[in-house]
Amino acid sequence: MQIHEQLIDEHQLLHVLSRFQPIGIHDMGHATLQNRKESKFLLTSKQALDFISHLPETYRIFEVAGQRIQTYSTTYYDSPQLKLYLEHHNGKKPRYKVRTRSYVGSDLTFLEVKEKKNTGRTVKHRLQTENLITLLGTDFKEFLTSCLPYDYSQYKPVLLNEYHRITLVSETNPERITLDVNLSYHCSSIDITLPDIVIAELKRSSDQSISPALDYLNSMHVRPKGFSKYCIGISLLYGNFVKHNNFRITLRLLNKLMQGGPIRC
Repeated sequence: MQIHEQLIDEHQLLHVLSRFQPIGIHDMGHATLQNRKESKFLLTSKQALDFISHLPETYRIFEVAGQRIQTYSTTYYDSPQLKLYLEHHNGKKPRYKVRTRSYVGSDLTFLEVKEKKNTGRTVKHRLQTENLITLLGTDFKEFLTSCLPYDYSQYKPVLLNEYHRITLVSETNPERITLDVNLSYHCSSIDITLPDIVIAELKRSSDQSISPALDYLNSMHVRPKGFSKYCIGISLLYGNFVKHNNFRITLRLLNKLMQGGPIRC
């Protein structure tokens, strides 16, 4: 995969977002969706601008201190054998991801365990921490043993993922839309960015939920695409040192999109 440095122009994004009314964290109780159905879509920046432009104004935009684009910094933990990564690669369910996530604009940090159940639903368990942690010590034993069925004592940070996120919240349905732009991955001395790529994700209470966003994505002929930021990051950073056959199609699609190739998938 060829890696470029040009990032998405966020001024354009802010322009198309200007028509949405803001919503704060305390008004989002109907759409926290810790137990939810998720659908992910790979878009180019051009597609993302088109998508946002056609959303009805029944969506509101999450805003923190006047900022409509938030910075997220996520550190993923795994065993020396990359057990959690390999379980995802091999399609095992239930499966888990362990991470710390820093919401930079909100000055909030959480330790999170994300569980993908046999039913296809995603459950996120999280614990707020005072600072960004670098070691899964005994302080977190009660939390981790309550939601992770593995011995995590050997887990270490394996990659850092940073991106900017836009969050739109439906006023009429339990639904959130997130759009992640300017993704970058870091591990040791390796830095990788994914230009002109937007990861759109619909988080809903069920597949039957009414969703103008999903309706418009369907009209664009963009279909849901499995995309794990963690697994793609491991595939890119660890290259020939880890099995990634089952992600080759997604990696090829990413490369096509970054090269201005076909935008329907």
